[in-house]
Amino acid sequence: MPANHLFWLYASTVLPASVVTNTQPLTHTERLAIWIGAGIAAVALYLLGCLIFPYTNCTKCAGSGKSRAPRGKAFRNCRRCKGTGRRTRIGSRLIDHHRNRRNR
Repeated sequence: MPANHLFWLYASTVLPASVVTNTQPLTHTERLAIWIGAGIAAVALYLLGCLIFPYTNCTKCAGSGKSRAPRGKAFRNCRRCKGTGRRTRIGSRLIDHHRNRRNR
């Protein structure tokens, strides 16, 4: 089945018939509204992900919490994550900052 048939099959099950059969091009305002809505949805999903998973791997040590000594034989704790192997995501920091300011 060609890809465009799958698109129309999907669109016809999700969207009302008047939207699927409309052959007029979208106006600039409609396109802008779609982009803004998609952007808001993406930010909302990112912040939801930050609530569920507030930490990610440290980029310096790749999540191991260790870094090699200059000669390469010994290990030390990573300076950036202090040996935890995790760092707080930016969205999680924003959420925590907002919560702390609201509770003052």
